[in-house]
Amino acid sequence: MLIKGTNSEVYKVSVIVSNSSSGRWVPFKAGLEQAANDNNIRLDYVYTDYIDNIYTEASIINDEISRGANGIIADFCLSEGSEDVVASISARVPIMLVETSVNAGADIRGNHATVMPDNYAIGRAIGNEVVIDYGEELKGMKIGIIAGNQNQYAMQDRLKGFMDATMKINPEAVWCISESRYTEDELIKANEKNPADIVVGLDNNSMETAVDYFLGNRGGKVKLYGSGCSKKLIYYIDAGEVDSMIVPDDFSMGYQSMSDLAIKLQNRTSALVDREVGFSVVNRGNLFVGDNQQILFPIVQ
Repeated sequence: MLIKGTNSEVYKVSVIVSNSSSGRWVPFKAGLEQAANDNNIRLDYVYTDYIDNIYTEASIINDEISRGANGIIADFCLSEGSEDVVASISARVPIMLVETSVNAGADIRGNHATVMPDNYAIGRAIGNEVVIDYGEELKGMKIGIIAGNQNQYAMQDRLKGFMDATMKINPEAVWCISESRYTEDELIKANEKNPADIVVGLDNNSMETAVDYFLGNRGGKVKLYGSGCSKKLIYYIDAGEVDSMIVPDDFSMGYQSMSDLAIKLQNRTSALVDREVGFSVVNRGNLFVGDNQQILFPIVQ
């Protein structure tokens, strides 16, 4: 359920995510904009390049607070060891974390919380799709995994979910690479050494890297599965090039994080609480059906 606030005063909320202009964030940004409009919030969606250093991210956030941000929404690039960063920011302004949970200390003021999907369930859903399509044939197949940013608990949970879903049949995982600035180079090296039959991307960046490499006729013919939400990936599902994809409800993630922050800013005694958003299993056959269409193509009022 989406919950919105009813602000009369205008507050400024800054949003910091890695590589902010990526198509991966389009549904999320649409949710932010809708909630900002509904709650009389001034949204500052900060332009960023690829962020892989928590202190760089913290510096951007602190600069935004110094420029007058009353609240922060952020996707942290690091989960473990981020307690001091969360404590420092939430002592100044409320912060909503999205997509991944982090290590954070006790928060008696309710000044930080997380909005994200069940990432373990997303990993299991990806694995289940592979098992459904191949069954016992999977035993003789080789799987390559582009595992997202493994410094985030979210991606660790997705990897565990995928491995748990496929372990009974036990296909051979010939390589598993984590996202970095050099993901494509690592993919090329790994797949040239041990070619995969099936490639799994655990998040949007991973899936797009796989699509660019394998559908560009550089990596051989493979079956592609994973999680994502960009228009680019939706196109490849519709074209039958991506077999199945788990699509998190990023519109709701954006809407809920902004709405909850609006309520907190309006009433400082209220507490931010963790929330979970859903996801859909999408393939060529159900791409434009019912709830899938709403998640893939949200309509901003």
